[in-house]
Amino acid sequence: MLASVLWAGSGMPASAHPHVWIDADAQMVFEDDKITAIRLHWVFDDLFSLTLIDQFDKNHDLRFFDAENTDVHDNAFALLSEVSWLTHLRRNEEIVTFSGATDFKADITDDRRVSYDFTLTLKEPLDPIKDAIALSVYDAEFYIDVAFTQVDPILFRGNRHLKCHYEMSEDEKNRIYFDLVSPIRADLACEKQVADASTNHGLSAGDFVSAE
Repeated sequence: MLASVLWAGSGMPASAHPHVWIDADAQMVFEDDKITAIRLHWVFDDLFSLTLIDQFDKNHDLRFFDAENTDVHDNAFALLSEVSWLTHLRRNEEIVTFSGATDFKADITDDRRVSYDFTLTLKEPLDPIKDAIALSVYDAEFYIDVAFTQVDPILFRGNRHLKCHYEMSEDEKNRIYFDLVSPIRADLACEKQVADASTNHGLSAGDFVSAE
């Protein structure tokens, strides 16, 4: 269904505006000090959530279990692969492709908003020390408005030997929607971590690390 919304948005007039809203956060997954995957968490707006619940919550228990979760995946998520799951990862300003999406889980929050959790795996690891890495999540047609969450929009997992942080800014280089909108991007920066008992193992205020 979400894929259908995307297709409906293509070729729309300049006067159109978003019809679906998503709050998103991302976890950068590291192995051997390289980024190997991104774990995404989306929460949809009330109205579109109601549409999904009506369509897929067959037993009306306000959860998506087993066959219901599979139904959401197959009918409202799978085709998003054709638009890279709205996720734009750049290495030195060049788009990085994903090998696929795994670990999909749809759920319904206590305030009846539908959430998606899924992992995008990279075709090859990225070195955040050697290369400039940036992440944006958006629909280029702007039929869907995706916004990073205000609290912990980017986390890091498995970066045992690296100290990483990010900076948020408007991406003026890659404007969307008839060049009217600048999507928000997170520019990542990592450095080798030197453990120091007096500085909490090399971490400082503003660093975001999620340990396994």
